[in-house]
Amino acid sequence: MNKIVSLFSILFLLASCSSIKPIHSTDEKQTQVGGQVKPDQVDFDMNPHHQEKPEVLPPEETVRIGDRGGDVYSGEDMEQGHAQSRKLRIGLTLGPGIYRTINYVSLLKILERQNLSPEIITGTGFGAIVAAMYASGMTPEVIEWNFYKFFREKKKNKPYDQDWIQEIDAAFLSKFKNVNLQDTKKKFYLTLYDHKTRKTYYFDKGNIRDLLLLNLRLSNNIQISKTGQQYTAAFEKEVFNARLMRSLGAEFTIAADSLGAKFDFDHTNDFLIGVYGRVAGRIHKERRDFDYSVTLPLTAMNLDSTKDLPLFLQKSYEFMLKQTPILSKKIQAKLDSLSNSGNE
Repeated sequence: MNKIVSLFSILFLLASCSSIKPIHSTDEKQTQVGGQVKPDQVDFDMNPHHQEKPEVLPPEETVRIGDRGGDVYSGEDMEQGHAQSRKLRIGLTLGPGIYRTINYVSLLKILERQNLSPEIITGTGFGAIVAAMYASGMTPEVIEWNFYKFFREKKKNKPYDQDWIQEIDAAFLSKFKNVNLQDTKKKFYLTLYDHKTRKTYYFDKGNIRDLLLLNLRLSNNIQISKTGQQYTAAFEKEVFNARLMRSLGAEFTIAADSLGAKFDFDHTNDFLIGVYGRVAGRIHKERRDFDYSVTLPLTAMNLDSTKDLPLFLQKSYEFMLKQTPILSKKIQAKLDSLSNSGNE
């Protein structure tokens, strides 16, 4: 317990010193949607041309060694053959799961330990918030501390209530109010469902905070008919999309799921149970197209629960550590496949 307290103290100092520097794009096209600024949208069926963006370095307080030369880990932490896997461009999709998504930091830690830090990342629901934080340059440890800080200070509002959305905005989304999708260190994009066209679009330009707020909207046909809102979370159409990630340059795709097939809430909510029940079915189907997919062992953690988080984080980390040989084999198989196709 003393070690955990000491670690949180160090992370608190890091978090209090760190900030996300606003970097403004000079090549951003925007249109108006419902009186709000909206970036250009691209249909999944299109093949957009993406220009290389200048490297954006994260704040000094959160930079990792490997970001500016050298290995992220060395010596005993670096297993034989992992250096070769750096040749692959890793794409990572983080699924929804409200507070369960904090456990994605365990996956990110393992990927970094294996020198497999994703270069392309996306997420849906609360997973998109984790993805945005990581893409902006935050380490898994700093992301973890931001969640703990929110859990310690948050009120007892139920997920997706208006007061809850405001709390999430203040704790997480406000960090991105001056940051655009095209300015992140990692390639980062978001998917949203358009109820007017009944299609799912991905966005790789525009303000991160504005898009994350849209991403926290859940589909409710009655509410949509009353408010006329156009975009909601991409639960209605596609949650995971390996094909899209490959089209954006990923050579090896990873799908991470914190929702699983079994979940519940501390505060019973039939609407949310129905929504996430449908999402779980879609994830189970869509994740098959990824090179590697994993469901974290979180059935005992309710989606709106903050109880026993250190234990779940440790359990998730140990689980991912045991998954490392499986991931390594799949990585090597992909490398062999690319090598063979290049020799033909």
